Parts: sequence; C-alpha cells; structure tokens
Amino acid sequence: MMKKLEIVVVDDEEPITEVIKTYIECIDSNINVHTFNDSIAAKYFVTHNSLDVLITDYKMPLCDGIQLMEATPPGVKKILVSGYISEIAEEKLHKLNGTYFEKPVPLRALAKIIAERQTMVQ
Repeated sequence: MMKKLEIVVVDDEEPITEVIKTYIECIDSNINVHTFNDSIAAKYFVTHNSLDVLITDYKMPLCDGIQLMEATPPGVKKILVSGYISEIAEEKLHKLNGTYFEKPVPLRALAKIIAERQTMVQ
C-alpha cells in the first residue's frame, strides 16, 4: 500500500487555502491535505505531526510564513507563496532551502513539485 503524502496549506485567506486544497486533491487521491487559516494553529500542527510538504503564505498575522517554515522539521519540502517578499525573508528562505512562488500560485509548477515529492516518499 502506498503511503499517503501529507501536505499542509497555510494562508490567512480561506478561499486561497480551499482553491489549493481542491487542486491538490484533483491531482491524486493518495494525498492528505490539511488547511489552516490560523498560522499559530498551523505552527502547532507542523511541530507535532509528520508532513511531507508545507505550502504557506508569507504575510500572516502573529506568525509569518518564514517563521512557520523555521518551525517545520528538516526534510519537509517548504514552499512560500506571496505577492511580496523582503530581502531579509528571501535570504532566510534560501537558508531554509525553500521554494518561492509569487501569487497567484502557479498550480502546474506546484503539481510538479508535489509529484516529485510523492516519488520520494514511496
């Protein structure tokens, strides 16, 4: 039996998390997608659960996407999406070996990353 890929999607705007979740679920039924619109709840989840991919917005109240990525265990594929990223955040993103996409999220590029990750966990 194939292991289900565990993906966490975090954005303070619910329509964005829902669109990404729906798209990912259409790619493959062997994927669990967990969505959060509260970055603190997401931070708790990523530090207490096993996951394969984190997709997070950058600018969010209380905990930004970089802080969330820093709290995520090594080995997790980290993807930051935003309409804006500062030079400081870009430097930290590089150190975290994360991937960056500008909004709107390029869904085909996201699907490619997910497919690559899925072959790694099989």
